[in-house]
Amino acid sequence: MSDLEKYILENRHALDTDHPQKGHARRFSKKLTGKEKSPVKMHFRHYLQIAASIAVIVASGIVIVKSSKGSSKMAVTPEVQEFMDAKAYYASQVNAKYDELSSFEFASQNEKELLLDELKTMDTHYQELLNKFKANPGDERVISALIQHYQMKLDVMDQILNQLMSLKNLNKSEEDENTDV
Repeated sequence: MSDLEKYILENRHALDTDHPQKGHARRFSKKLTGKEKSPVKMHFRHYLQIAASIAVIVASGIVIVKSSKGSSKMAVTPEVQEFMDAKAYYASQVNAKYDELSSFEFASQNEKELLLDELKTMDTHYQELLNKFKANPGDERVISALIQHYQMKLDVMDQILNQLMSLKNLNKSEEDENTDV
């Protein structure tokens, strides 16, 4: 044992007088594991992209609802009935996500409107597929493409919601840290 170690052990009670600030162990642990990230700053462009995505998804939902009313003239085969059931399910999911997105608080009303407008423009491809489906109601490729479109739309909406929630949580945690200081 060196002289320094011996000195520290003998005088430990005199050296242990101050305690670290509240939360020090947690912050130090995060730094050791490398999990602490620098705060993410959102620029207007990011909000605009989110708004555009939401607008595209909302438009898809509206087109889906409107097109589902006019599709009752088709012959009902088991494949078509399954597709109609899937379409109703996905339309309800898209509408629920749209409601969740439209109730989210944005930094400005313009950003929200831009996002919702972009969601409305997403359904041009869907409308083409729907026209193909009306022409050939039993074509499994068209049915599959329509279902994939719904799934993709829900994935996009989920990603947007996750990003918005992480931004909200990040801003809240930054406020909490500022109040702790």
